[in-house]
Amino acid sequence: MKRKRLAELVREEVEVLGAPQAEAASPDTPTQEAPETPPPHTPKYLTYVRKECRLRPDQLDALTALARKLNRERKGKGERITENTLIRWAVDFYLKNISESGYLAGRNNDDFEG
Repeated sequence: MKRKRLAELVREEVEVLGAPQAEAASPDTPTQEAPETPPPHTPKYLTYVRKECRLRPDQLDALTALARKLNRERKGKGERITENTLIRWAVDFYLKNISESGYLAGRNNDDFEG
């Protein structure tokens, strides 16, 4: 049997999960954009919007090491912590704190490269 790539498996899973919702819509009724609520058994990562980000090798190495360390410390309890989890946490933390401080006024990318 041919091995499938993760993207193909996710696409198939989304199609299967989205199929009942598509059949329920009637072509005679106008469509209104309602907030999308994923089915209850949808994996959490499928509820997020995909966004690519380019990282330096040292950043990726540090994220990988930190994710491994945190997973070892949690000893299998709760959700697995991935590099993407850490990036989401960092973005949430950054957005919460930066809006209060006004630190970005007059700054550019070169100010943050390290």
